Amino acid sequence: MKLTSFVAMAVLTAGINSASAQELILAINEGVTYQDGGPASERYKPLLALLSKELKQNIKLQSVDKYAVFEKGLAEGKYDLAFIHPAHVGLVAVKKNGYEGLVTAKGFTDYRARVMVANTSPLKSMQDLRGKKIGVPSLESITTVMFTANLRELKFPQPEKAFTATRYQDAVPFMIENGFVDAGVTGSGAVAKAWVAKGGRILAETKPIPIKQFLASKKLSESDREKLKALLLALSENDAGKNALSKISMTGFVPWNGQVMEEATVRLGL
Repeated sequence: MKLTSFVAMAVLTAGINSASAQELILAINEGVTYQDGGPASERYKPLLALLSKELKQNIKLQSVDKYAVFEKGLAEGKYDLAFIHPAHVGLVAVKKNGYEGLVTAKGFTDYRARVMVANTSPLKSMQDLRGKKIGVPSLESITTVMFTANLRELKFPQPEKAFTATRYQDAVPFMIENGFVDAGVTGSGAVAKAWVAKGGRILAETKPIPIKQFLASKKLSESDREKLKALLLALSENDAGKNALSKISMTGFVPWNGQVMEEATVRLGL
């Protein structure tokens, strides 16, 4: 190879490596039991633009559907940033994998699992669920994880054995109405409200946990993490931020509450 060709190749390779080094990864997961409003690559463009401008680095989106894959990626430090629906996955990353919780989504700080039964059901409390068939969202859903943790607190042996799982939360009422299960669990306020409106009853609910968490790897400088936190908290205060939020069906973010998150980590047995 001629010297000039070798030098040109070396310069090109160095340029590619440099560009790659400057690119950050924002991994997202929006939950397994809800359907989204279109391709994430399009919906997150405005937010990516704002984040990239703030850090002066290109940020690439990576949508991760499977919780197990997301957990593995976080454990291996593959993601620089993460916006994740299931609280249990995010809390483990903060506790064990070198991530800092920056903010959580407004309107999702009071997320809880609600137990639905028919109005004619003889069940009166969570304790009455012993030996009963229970309809739940996906077994790895944060809703089911919260409910399972609650049953373990009540000393239910192997509570998962009583579960019948369905992918979408709005399918749980159908299972109750048709006698497939004795009770059903939802984390959706809309599903619970519709159930009561139809004459159903809420038997009990778990303690709330904030979901939809925005995390940053501690590999990023403290200064950059603070910039990101400030940007995310201010999104609802300007037009560009409001547009970015509307595209991902959010209204804004609130500061990460360390005490609340630590209590949730303990409650879920993480």
